[in-house]
Amino acid sequence: MNLNINNFRELSGYSNKDGKTIKSGKIFRGAALDKITDEEATYMEDILGIRYILDYRDEEEANLTPDYHFSKAVYERISAIHIDDQEGFDFGNMMSGKMTVNKLKAMIDYLQLGYKYMPFNSEAYTRLFEILLENNGHIYFHCSAGKDRTGVSAFLIMMALGMSEEDGVKEYLKSNENLKSFVANFYKEHPSAHLAKKYVDRLLFVQEENIRLTINAIHEKYSSYEEYFEKELNVDHIKLLRLKEIYLD
Repeated sequence: MNLNINNFRELSGYSNKDGKTIKSGKIFRGAALDKITDEEATYMEDILGIRYILDYRDEEEANLTPDYHFSKAVYERISAIHIDDQEGFDFGNMMSGKMTVNKLKAMIDYLQLGYKYMPFNSEAYTRLFEILLENNGHIYFHCSAGKDRTGVSAFLIMMALGMSEEDGVKEYLKSNENLKSFVANFYKEHPSAHLAKKYVDRLLFVQEENIRLTINAIHEKYSSYEEYFEKELNVDHIKLLRLKEIYLD
């Protein structure tokens, strides 16, 4: 079924250095679930087996475009980005109104700072790994466009499963192909955005330099991903082995 979800895909198919491959049909990622139908929701629950919906948006952002209310899947919302005392990244609100170059540059700076903050002190990503370890049904995690907060968490899952950073970045960049239709519609609805396209595109598409900010921030603080997972997300060596048992073939 072609689901009415921007940037929807499963996280699977990548292999680690031991030749183990991420299983199909267990981990799903994408954008908000505000436009799906009853039939699509049933498909997600009964065919895909999704039992957890983890929403990375902040409260105000989620209230503007609330997720579909599922009958079986448990919904949890935990903001995945905190910069100082600011919660969330309300992309839709920040992109509304007049798009000046200075405003767009400020948004880019904010987003890039978010990439440096996201992997640390993260209640959202800690909960993600708790759910993955529970292995009580499949998971769908998302933010607004399914590219930034969602992209970082997908990257972290791949690192926990022993995939290469190169493949982690490759998975992150897949969003650009999936978002082409979304971006085209955005420009139709906001024709004035064409005047600052080089800045707007940096917000609408994912940028490799951004995920590199996350990678570098982790490497600067920790000697290895294993140390990172144990100290930041409460995922020790035993839990990493358990994750590999559950999600790798």
